[in-house]
Amino acid sequence: MNLRRNPTHSAAHEAEPHTKADPGSFTYQPIDAMYLFSILRVNARLIAGVAIGCVIAMYIYLLFVPSVYTAYSQVILDTREESISPAEEVVSDLSINSSVLAGEVVTIRSNVLIGKVVDQLGLLEHPQYDPRLPRRENLFSWAKRMVRGGEPTHVIAATMSDDMLRSLVIDEMRKDLTVQQIGVSYAIGISFKNTNPVLAADVANAIANQYIEGQLDAKLDATLRANSWLSDRLAELSGQLEAADAAVVEFKAEMIDIADGNEENINQLLAELNTQLVGSATERADAEVRLTQVEALRTDGGLQAVSDVVTSPLLETLIRQRAELTATQAQLASTLGRKHPDMVRIGAQINNIDRTIDSELQRRVEEMRGDVIVTTNRENALREQIAVVSERADSLAKASVRLGQLERTANATRLVYENFLSRFKETSAQADFQLPEARVIGRAEVPTVPSGPRKTLHIIVAFVFGLSAAIGFVFLRNLIRAPINTANELQDLTHRRNLALLPYVRHFGHKYKWLRREIAGTEHSSFMENVRTIRTSLFALGKARQPKVIMVTSSVPAEGKSSLCCALARTISATNSSVLLLDADLRHPDVRKALALPSDGACLVGYLNGEEKLKDLPVRSELAGADVISPSVESVNAADLLSSNQFAGLLNRMSARYDVVVVNAPPVLYLSDAVLLTKHADTTILAVRSGKTPAKVVSNSIARLEEGGRPVFGTVMTMVRRGDAAAHDLGGYSYKYNY
Repeated sequence: MNLRRNPTHSAAHEAEPHTKADPGSFTYQPIDAMYLFSILRVNARLIAGVAIGCVIAMYIYLLFVPSVYTAYSQVILDTREESISPAEEVVSDLSINSSVLAGEVVTIRSNVLIGKVVDQLGLLEHPQYDPRLPRRENLFSWAKRMVRGGEPTHVIAATMSDDMLRSLVIDEMRKDLTVQQIGVSYAIGISFKNTNPVLAADVANAIANQYIEGQLDAKLDATLRANSWLSDRLAELSGQLEAADAAVVEFKAEMIDIADGNEENINQLLAELNTQLVGSATERADAEVRLTQVEALRTDGGLQAVSDVVTSPLLETLIRQRAELTATQAQLASTLGRKHPDMVRIGAQINNIDRTIDSELQRRVEEMRGDVIVTTNRENALREQIAVVSERADSLAKASVRLGQLERTANATRLVYENFLSRFKETSAQADFQLPEARVIGRAEVPTVPSGPRKTLHIIVAFVFGLSAAIGFVFLRNLIRAPINTANELQDLTHRRNLALLPYVRHFGHKYKWLRREIAGTEHSSFMENVRTIRTSLFALGKARQPKVIMVTSSVPAEGKSSLCCALARTISATNSSVLLLDADLRHPDVRKALALPSDGACLVGYLNGEEKLKDLPVRSELAGADVISPSVESVNAADLLSSNQFAGLLNRMSARYDVVVVNAPPVLYLSDAVLLTKHADTTILAVRSGKTPAKVVSNSIARLEEGGRPVFGTVMTMVRRGDAAAHDLGGYSYKYNY
């Protein structure tokens, strides 16, 4: 998109048209909305054509696109618990969250589940999915295959294995399958697109059913695997438990044999022995005390003293008898003498009793001494027996540790066995009853209305796309090329006065037929009226010096400079001035054709090469009202001829002979011909084609023309069509405009 130049310079340059401008001093400002609208208006037909073309192309495309039907089924992850027994399941229920839902969506789209659907519905043999059947290729696929030199898809598929073909069908189905969460619920929607509505519904329902069955199969497989593992583990644990129990029994038997009884009996025996030991020790102590006392009394007081502490029935009887005899002896002693037989007999009896008492005391002392010995021996024996029993108890206690270990091992094995047995019974019961975590809440019905393609939407999109693409192209082209669209832009850019705007005249057939009709002036023409405006600007009253040599050129070919030269020569000759039209475009001369002059006769190129005479060069054109000098052949060394003294002399002589010489110069860019001609021209006019010539090209052309110090007088905007932005500046003369 080109930028407007500062319009403040245009007025000054209209007053001083020959002042040289500085190409680098241009001031740019943004384009307003009306300017953008003018660009769109100029290219309205192109934009409309592209948009309508896109709509037509889309309509034709939709005629060949088969209708697509979408079947829709729904499943929901059920969070409600339904349990027949309180036993824990092998596979726990889902803890539903966003991650779980996303995982279930991926599961439904997995090739494993879709592969089951392919096998269930036999899609590998279905005509719509069988890769081995020939199918119509689109243009892009066909072109790509031809570039690669490959074979058609069905030919390649015929050589594949069933597994590869099955993978191709799965991939094809996944393209038409859509699985997504429904809102924020726990429901999942399954939609499948196909040109066959019945097949679409069957596939959508099959996928939902396979998802549910897959959950049940997964649970059942897990339960059966758990049962199998538990069964093997139970058999192993049963053997381990039997071995542990046998080890406990065997070790207990060994303990009984080693300790001669069990731990309870030995502890009871040890307690009894300890009790007996305590009793025996007490008896021994008592016997020792009595014996010690008796021996002490015997030592101090003899047997008589011992009798006071030693008692026995016999001793008591003897002491009582002695007391009686002593009493009797005492009674008799008062009456009888000591030698009295009765006294002797009683004395003998008392002595005999004393001897018996001594013997009895001695015996009792010996008995007491024997009791001490017996109790001491019995105590020692008990201690020895207790030591033996204690040793047996220690052995039994040590063995009890090992027995405890064996019993704990057996109990632990029994506990594990019982747990596994309980779990085995639970999982065996679960194997016959499995509940899925999801259920189908919506079955796919056979669709009756196609879901695609949405023709109205496609056509609207195509129209919008075409309209947007065309508008984008127009602005991009305008941005890249930056053409000049209005007279104000041209003046702001060149800082030169725009002399006129020449409308584009509608014509058909011959290239210059319209020009000859305009020059002939059979009817009022806005084209010729605007050319007269140029003449007025060139020969304004009051000018000190009238131009003799007027050069007309353009930046690039096909900008209407030749037509402008012919029309300008005609309008100047109408003022009774002698005019010479010099066609200096030696590379592509076209004035002869434009004015319908004969192609033979004197040639300007021949004259410059010294082959023709000057007097033979001018040819009269009644149509233009002027003489014409033009080459009849093209020249490859045009720059050399135009810079020769021969051409300079020709132009000097013609300037002296004619009032005005109009020079049709070659285009400026890429050639040096026009630059060479500027030194001979009094006035230079640059033709600029409306809406076509880029601004940068015009700026470069003016810079090149003014390298020799000769300023460009002004510009002329040519070929202004009715749709161009510059058409508003033409006024009411628009009845001959063409697009």
